[in-house]
Amino acid sequence: MATIEQFKQVRASVSPEVQTELYGLFQSNRAESIDAAVQRMIGIASENGVSFTAAEVVEFIYEIDAEDEFDDIELDEATLAAVSGGRSNSSDSECGSVGCSS
Repeated sequence: MATIEQFKQVRASVSPEVQTELYGLFQSNRAESIDAAVQRMIGIASENGVSFTAAEVVEFIYEIDAEDEFDDIELDEATLAAVSGGRSNSSDSECGSVGCSS
């Protein structure tokens, strides 16, 4: 059985950019994005000689998140908009691509 310490070691083995990408996918609350993040983490772990189940990855992510260990990850504007349900494309705004009149 894998441990949270092993998960943290695997997490530390990837670049901050990859960590941000994976965390953003996980935080999107979209099943396909979460599955993609979990499967990618399983692959990264395997490359590091560690085996995780999908359930373990999800459990470890929630545990680490509850401990505020993801506070150092800064999500880009597009990811923040996707996570919050906002819009990241001005052509999607209520005013359209031609602008608003006052």
